[in-house]
Amino acid sequence: MQFTNAIFGAALCGMLASSVAAHMVITSPVPFGQSSLTNSPLINDGSDFPCKQRSGVYDVTLMNQMPVGVPQSLAFKGGATHGGGSCQVSVTLDKEPTQHSQWKVVHSIVGGCPANTTGNLSEDADGTGASVFEFSIPKGMPNGQYSLAWTWFNKIGNREMYMNCAPITVSGGANNNDVFNALPDMFVINIPSEQCASVEGEDFVFPSPGDSAETPFKTALGSKTIGSGCASVMAKGAGSGAAGTPAPASPTSGASSPSGYAAGSASTEATSAAPQMSTSGSAYSQASAGPAGGSAAVTITTMATVTGGAPTAAASSYAPPPADAPAPAAGSGSSSVSSPSSNTTTTSSGSCSNGAVSCSKPGCVVCIGSNQFGLCDINNCAVPQALADGTSCSGGVVAKRHMTHGRRRLAGRRSF
Repeated sequence: MQFTNAIFGAALCGMLASSVAAHMVITSPVPFGQSSLTNSPLINDGSDFPCKQRSGVYDVTLMNQMPVGVPQSLAFKGGATHGGGSCQVSVTLDKEPTQHSQWKVVHSIVGGCPANTTGNLSEDADGTGASVFEFSIPKGMPNGQYSLAWTWFNKIGNREMYMNCAPITVSGGANNNDVFNALPDMFVINIPSEQCASVEGEDFVFPSPGDSAETPFKTALGSKTIGSGCASVMAKGAGSGAAGTPAPASPTSGASSPSGYAAGSASTEATSAAPQMSTSGSAYSQASAGPAGGSAAVTITTMATVTGGAPTAAASSYAPPPADAPAPAAGSGSSSVSSPSSNTTTTSSGSCSNGAVSCSKPGCVVCIGSNQFGLCDINNCAVPQALADGTSCSGGVVAKRHMTHGRRRLAGRRSF
């Protein structure tokens, strides 16, 4: 499979706006109330937030076992991918979430979710051609039985928010909420869209994606919102703002935790509204396959994971919005920044913390020096990330020489 820049036209927008036959639902993790879960988005007025409230909404079909730090698959069923968009995986400590529940983000996918396509994959409500992503529960999360949510903000079509929830049991973690409390709140928009809406044709850049975030190599990033009620709408992910009390993890018959995953320690890093990207791990990785059961073929999608550290793989090209020149700012401990619009080098620190550099255009890529890049967040800060081998950042574009990826067929499920 060869990656090229996506081109969206007015005709495509019209086609997708009229296509409502086969939206998306998650198949991995196994959702709550699987038999009653529909593939439609949340009701525009938000009355079924969270988790598509309905009769039997929290029926447990299968408890999803999630030891901390162990890779989990995020897989989908359906064909109406609406040009992709941006997704988040979040957790609340409530076993049966309400509008007062506080959701915390464990993974963000900026663009290309649930599929990196210019339109709909198909009109098949049972289609399995969407991408399969990978996430994990952070080390140090409290042990117990909780609820996980997949949320999706589609790129093309009506301004909507999709939300499916699943029961999870976290093990190998901590007996306190320190790590949970330090995570960013889940992002909410488009319910109702009249009060606050994302912009059609853009892969929304979350203001606080968290330490674990990735972006595919074919995106049209944006962070614009429309409406006067965004402050109240976006606060819905925080609920009442009060974290629940962690309960002891309950073992499930037939389930076992992989060895080698000890309890994590609580994070000591302070959080803010700015994206907090980790400085360890892979700068580029592959989304891996592993929906529960079956022997269906799975397409491995090459992704760019914005988590810093040593690179392991990369895609062919990445063409986000125009370059953003970091704003110069003096101060001790400042970072060296090479402006993409000139050959001059400036220093930047300003009000940004944890090594982040100042920037002026949220949603834009910033080229930092000769071997780093960053994504400008809503607070005008960009966290330096290492470039993959063989790639460079110039004019706000992280690019690599021509490279193709084929399809990989996997049978059965992954085991860790």
